[in-house]
Amino acid sequence: MAIATIDFLRAFQAVIVIIGLVIIYYAAKGYKKTGSKSLLYMGLGFLFVTIGAVLAGILFELLNYDLTIVETIQTGFGVVGFLLIVYSIIGRKD
Repeated sequence: MAIATIDFLRAFQAVIVIIGLVIIYYAAKGYKKTGSKSLLYMGLGFLFVTIGAVLAGILFELLNYDLTIVETIQTGFGVVGFLLIVYSIIGRKD
């Protein structure tokens, strides 16, 4: 029996959420310990990426939104998240 493409999508979304939560946890822990604004912005960036994945899952699985709309919303959150991550790397001088 072949695994449906949607099953891969669900699995990848779950992996993004799990890894995102781990990164957010360690970024927050590092920020509390060091006070580094770079870690704060990095954690916020990954928070946006993770929220996008969670929101996409809710909109698609529970509210039956069209996949194109869901992916557009997730991509928007991803863009904001990655901009924050880039800012944490090159825009902050702690």
